[in-house]
Amino acid sequence: MSIGSAPLRIVLGLVLSLAGAAALAAEAPAIVVRSPDGKNVMALGFRGEGKERQLLFDVTRKGKLVLEPSKFDAQLAGHTSLAAGARLDKIEKGTSDETFTLPWGKTKVVVDRCSWARARLASGEGVAWELELRGYDDGVAFRYLLPEQETLNAFRLAGETTEFRFAGEPAALYTTCKNFTTDHETTYEKKRFAELPRAALIDLPFLAIWPDGSAAAVTEARVRDFTNMYLERTADPSRVVLASRLSPLPGRMDAVAGQTPHASPWRVILLSDQAGRLLESNLLLCLNDPPSLDKFEWAQPGKTTWHWWNGTFESGLPFNPGMNFATHKYYIDFCARHGIAYHAVVADARPWYVQSQSSFSPGPDTDILAPRPELEFPRLLEYAKERGVGIRLWIHWKALKERIEEAFARYESWGVRGLMVDFLDRDDQEIVNFCERVLASAARHKLHVQFHGSYKPSGEQRTFPNLFNREGVLNLEYLKWSTLCTPDHNVNVAYTRQLAGPLDYHLGGFRSASRSRFEAREVSPYVLGTRCHHLALYVVYENPMPMISDAPRTYEGKPGFEFLVEVPTTWDETRFVAGEASEYLVVARRQGTTWYAGGITNWTPRQVTVPLGFLGSGPYEARLWVDGSPDEEQPNAIRTEQRPASAGESWTLDLAPGGGFVAAVRTKK
Repeated sequence: MSIGSAPLRIVLGLVLSLAGAAALAAEAPAIVVRSPDGKNVMALGFRGEGKERQLLFDVTRKGKLVLEPSKFDAQLAGHTSLAAGARLDKIEKGTSDETFTLPWGKTKVVVDRCSWARARLASGEGVAWELELRGYDDGVAFRYLLPEQETLNAFRLAGETTEFRFAGEPAALYTTCKNFTTDHETTYEKKRFAELPRAALIDLPFLAIWPDGSAAAVTEARVRDFTNMYLERTADPSRVVLASRLSPLPGRMDAVAGQTPHASPWRVILLSDQAGRLLESNLLLCLNDPPSLDKFEWAQPGKTTWHWWNGTFESGLPFNPGMNFATHKYYIDFCARHGIAYHAVVADARPWYVQSQSSFSPGPDTDILAPRPELEFPRLLEYAKERGVGIRLWIHWKALKERIEEAFARYESWGVRGLMVDFLDRDDQEIVNFCERVLASAARHKLHVQFHGSYKPSGEQRTFPNLFNREGVLNLEYLKWSTLCTPDHNVNVAYTRQLAGPLDYHLGGFRSASRSRFEAREVSPYVLGTRCHHLALYVVYENPMPMISDAPRTYEGKPGFEFLVEVPTTWDETRFVAGEASEYLVVARRQGTTWYAGGITNWTPRQVTVPLGFLGSGPYEARLWVDGSPDEEQPNAIRTEQRPASAGESWTLDLAPGGGFVAAVRTKK
């Protein structure tokens, strides 16, 4: 008798029912995984017979449905589907309880504790496949695998139509993309589920928030040799149902092509009683592979300049500014004076390398191994080395794709420390594999990497700790030409895109302007929101290599710059302190014995209560930087103060429209 036969299914259904889990108890579930704390349960079972048989899963938290029974399915080219008429042949179950340390991240030590189940199945057409489930205290995850088999050496995956049927009436916080060729840089919307758009690609992470404050987020982990996933509202007229859509290979209908054995990314549902608690999760890292090399101690996070954001031709300097040695010396000296680890050599109208056409895109004579002569590149590199500042380079991915190994060997010989690879604007299997080739080669040549024009991260920085961040978000560069990157947007990003992992955001604008006085401009741009709001983004966002984007003279001698010099970029511990999605957020992060707290609000001014329960025992001394005026017309005003602090206390702070605060809290001497 197979494991899928009636008597054992009935027993499993009885076990599930007694355990208090789920809607699928009535369907006699075949597989159940439960989080170690017992709060999160994922159940999987079958409905129907023969070719009409469907594979369903549901998710509950504390006995309450999060996802109602939802269909799982994926389609192989030339076959109907994996799930239709599937037969369950074998189940393995177990638990895992491990810890691992990170070279950098939002925590130093990660606890990897879960229950798991692995099911071996056969499709109605006889294709062998597997389904793996995991239950964690902060969410659940599943993936499908194609094992090696004689009848399926090579395969093509046509698509995946897994459903996510959210229970109840949650609100949704999300972005959409017009098509699969995208930089993932759009604004967020918060709507009732009934108002979710039709015929739109909904990007991940996708956040659902119920009236009681509980939250669930859909995203994915370990996207390797695969494509990225979106959600799309189905045509079901009776209710809102979201289903997965896979980004296709360029010019093809297939989403994935490969050889068996092959695994999909993990489909992840993060779960918590509060949306802000999801920010503490390391679940995506747990679902990724250990580091690709034994040692990554050379991959040192740190802050970096980014002269392109401010405008390379800044006026009023005692030298001729531009892509020349004098300009970059100016930035290198600034870095050396203030302990800023890296200076980036980027572009003006053309990249730093030889290229005749005035564009970021490569042309027929583009040569990424030939620096522009006016940079005096050997002299620049030697000067940066003498001053203890690492040099980073910008590069267009199309100029790099055929010369990865050659270029990285040359950059290593020059003493370059890292680079930004830009304008990917795709998230299909080919570009995913390109990114992995970049990371693997960069690791061999001791180069760190960030990707711009990029899809979201999926925890792969555990495997490649030289991947410091990705963009994949509309960020402060947009204020050079628009008003899109507002304090409202900054708050939404913290609750959504940040769930996927580190994000680069062009931080550090020190020219805050009110809405009435703001104007978009390419050189010396303004930012929306108070200066304290922008200081707080260095704490609120996880980013091991944040930019100090503005010009040196914009910072030096200005209130708040001392915080940017001091604040760390990697952490031993991270805590959600207070907040409400789309409204405001307070986060605390610890490095060593010092805690740093940061809070931001949307355009609504508010009084926030900051409980200090994250502090340990003993007296502390806090230094605070808070909005200096409640008037939106004075956004650069800062008030600083020293005050004692202890774990049993709370602060009450007034935040201006688009405001914020930061604090450094140290053990009292």
